[in-house]
Amino acid sequence: MLATASLSIVLPGDDVTDKIQPTSAKKKPKLGIGLRCSGSDNDGDGDDNRVFATCSGRLVQRSNTYYVKQNIQRYRPFQEDRVVGIVEDRVASDGTGGDIYRVNIGGPHPALLNNLSFEGATKRNKPNFSAGKLIYARIETIPPAMDPTLSCQLGPNDAGVPRKDWMTNEGTYGELKGGTCRKIPLGLARELLYPGNLVLLELSKSIAFEMCVGVNGFLWVHSSRPEYTILILNAIMNSQVLTEAQVIGMVKALVDTVKRQIEDNED
Repeated sequence: MLATASLSIVLPGDDVTDKIQPTSAKKKPKLGIGLRCSGSDNDGDGDDNRVFATCSGRLVQRSNTYYVKQNIQRYRPFQEDRVVGIVEDRVASDGTGGDIYRVNIGGPHPALLNNLSFEGATKRNKPNFSAGKLIYARIETIPPAMDPTLSCQLGPNDAGVPRKDWMTNEGTYGELKGGTCRKIPLGLARELLYPGNLVLLELSKSIAFEMCVGVNGFLWVHSSRPEYTILILNAIMNSQVLTEAQVIGMVKALVDTVKRQIEDNED
């Protein structure tokens, strides 16, 4: 698990050069989202280079990478983003046997999904969706002046992932059945995508659940009981403002309380 350190609160234009320090003599610090180097390159090398914040948020160090963590609500789509979307309607046919659906991904414009863009889908064997269905997909293209297009087939960033037919319900992308979906801040969504996220690790020690997180801020959770689903969502939202020690204590308290209530109700 990589340690993450919050350094300070920054505003656009703040000079943060003094806070950017290499972790070793052989490795240069890397600049992530929200930081810009004033020199000719972006690696911060050179005596005259200065590093400035380009947005407001918390300056964070994760290993040898520095970035500004923002808890913004508005999602801006980028190619190959993995998103959770809500099917709104069937809008057209593609002329080759496929149907095109309009999908809400929480961005400035809806996205379009062809039901032939699934692993193993054909004109005779393809998924059909009604309004309100949840889809986990990747943004395949963002044409100029047009709506983004989604795909539920493996992309260039999915190397090594086994291909599964859409009918098996075992693929990387596809329909999310059951469970509960809610909107969360984008910064929190990206935190949940880290492999060593503390609140998810603590929850998994006591509760079995499925989860899907889109970088667009849609969170889908499925568990064996509604009480557990509510617990998981509450724990995730609470973790935004807690330290690591507080997160551990908070999860333990929630789990103990909910399990005690379930036992009392069953008695």
